[in-house]
Amino acid sequence: MEKIFYLGMMIAAGLLFGLQSPINAQLSRSVGVLEGSFLSFLGGTLVLGLAMLFFGKGHVGGVFGVPAWQLVGGLLGATVVFNTILCVPHIGVLPTLMAMILGNLIMGCIIDHFGWFGIPVTLFTWRRFLGVLLVLLGLLIAFKR
Repeated sequence: MEKIFYLGMMIAAGLLFGLQSPINAQLSRSVGVLEGSFLSFLGGTLVLGLAMLFFGKGHVGGVFGVPAWQLVGGLLGATVVFNTILCVPHIGVLPTLMAMILGNLIMGCIIDHFGWFGIPVTLFTWRRFLGVLLVLLGLLIAFKR
């Protein structure tokens, strides 16, 4: 039952991400692509900052003791937001998100297969290959205009 809860959370996150992409693309039409990316991240930073102040239980000062590579997540996230803002007006929301999902799946397979970042090893099997291939085929079908 716990796994169903987490799957549901990620489906909800995917729905929100589906909203975020066209909203950010509209913002970029008003203020510019880089400016829209910045404003999107600024809004998220403010919300998370307030949530951290009121509900956080961690130790943000520990940032000075972590390896530098662990701080690259924000850079990766900014790149993702920038790419979606740039691509949605040119190829549409569905192909943009499907291409991103395909990239996520490929990276997920690599990380799982090699057990990077302390993730338990899950070998790349024909079932996983088939799942990724089906998403690729879906992208190709959806991208045809």
